[in-house]
Amino acid sequence: MAGEIVKTTGIVLAIHPWSRTSHIVAWLTPDHGVVSTLVKGAVRPKSAFLGQYDLFYACDLLYYARATRGGELHALREVKPLRLREVLRGRWRETSLAGYVASLVRELAPPGEDSAPWYAFLDNFLDAVAADAPDDTANPLDAPLLRKLVALEMELLRLAGLAPDFSGLDPAADWTPFAIDGGRCGNGTRTVRITPKTVQALTRPDALTTPPAAVADAVRFLGLFLAFHLETAPEVRRALVQLLTP
Repeated sequence: MAGEIVKTTGIVLAIHPWSRTSHIVAWLTPDHGVVSTLVKGAVRPKSAFLGQYDLFYACDLLYYARATRGGELHALREVKPLRLREVLRGRWRETSLAGYVASLVRELAPPGEDSAPWYAFLDNFLDAVAADAPDDTANPLDAPLLRKLVALEMELLRLAGLAPDFSGLDPAADWTPFAIDGGRCGNGTRTVRITPKTVQALTRPDALTTPPAAVADAVRFLGLFLAFHLETAPEVRRALVQLLTP
């Protein structure tokens, strides 16, 4: 692939400074997975790249594929924005959620064409969260964005092949020990108590019959599950949960 000119579509996952005038941009593409491009002179006053990309933009890309000693850092040739999702710039809770999801996708998305469902997931999520009107619920115990967080994390785990299996749980029991390390019916080294309402919140967080308390339990469960299986930084997610709670 090195030495080729690659044309694809990408969603901006992260932007980092490379020098005083250049950026490194991480993209999720549907056919090459996560790719990083060097954008030389990105912030110069007369740069052709000014205003053409930003966090969560979906863009058409043209880059020169090359390998470097530190890995693959490609040279961006052309970029054309397709969807800007500018509404996210004025809604900090939704932007925080989008940034968290983008960071997980960047870590988990596979290379090559296997990334296509990940691209579709992230593209649809960003469109939806940009289109949704802010929901200032009258119930201080409820938090619609926490319900969305549960749904998003469960879908990411499903895409990664790590979704928790609740098939062995007794729906009539007040609670059941659940092994977050993969053991069945509590036969594991790391177990937590899980109730039928929590399982409902994990599988159907937006259902009208799912109470806010069960959603809060689902958020805590997923925090433990993600930390165990993905070694995520719990303090980052904890701060996000606080931001998403009204």
